[in-house]
Amino acid sequence: MKKISKSTKFMQYIMDHPTAKVGTVAKKFGITPSLGYQLRKKALDNQIGVFAPPEMVPMPEPRLPDWAFGDYVDKTLDTRAQSYGKFKDGAALMQSIKRSMAAHAATHGKTFADDQWEALEMIVHKMGRIVNGNPDVTDHWVDIAGYATLIADRLEGRPR
Repeated sequence: MKKISKSTKFMQYIMDHPTAKVGTVAKKFGITPSLGYQLRKKALDNQIGVFAPPEMVPMPEPRLPDWAFGDYVDKTLDTRAQSYGKFKDGAALMQSIKRSMAAHAATHGKTFADDQWEALEMIVHKMGRIVNGNPDVTDHWVDIAGYATLIADRLEGRPR
């Protein structure tokens, strides 16, 4: 049986845990941090496009029987569509931006803390709602400021 190299194990771990600290993972696999950064770049460069979601095929829209949830869900979704636009259109926009961000970060060897990446994705989500739906919904703009503030506060030693 062929033995798997430390480098290969390191790269697989990084692909499975892209936000892991390189120095910590390098130590775990017995390689230098310098080699770890090189291998992380190689692993993430190779990963771009591998995990991109497949192109969506049109599916018939299911219709829940009225007794399942009553009209509540339908009314809620109709109201949301007025503020946010059609879900599938917003999702396409948001996922496109998120894939671009991930590819760019990987190409430039950038890593982010979980809260930073989540804040970026939430900001993209809010931007998508603004662009796809009603740009005059104040909450979208306040939420963007809120996510950015959470990260700034944490970086200044005031996590919330």
